[in-house]
Amino acid sequence: MKRRTTNRPLRVIRSIDELPVICTAAEAGLLLRLYPEKVNAMAKEGILPGVKQGQRWYFKRDDIEAYINSIFEPCDRPDSI
Repeated sequence: MKRRTTNRPLRVIRSIDELPVICTAAEAGLLLRLYPEKVNAMAKEGILPGVKQGQRWYFKRDDIEAYINSIFEPCDRPDSI
């Protein structure tokens, strides 16, 4: 019986500069504070740009950074509520 391996990163990522240019779902998940399975689902749904090679998803660091910046963009709302 083949044992299933988990999708774990090889190291701890503390800032986006430490992330490799091309990273796995586990590495992206560390930066996004999400499980790798959720990162894979986001890629599958087209929320996070990525490419699937075999059984694994890969992501560009710039795309992850753009996604993070898009989440925190200020919305167009009036100053007074």
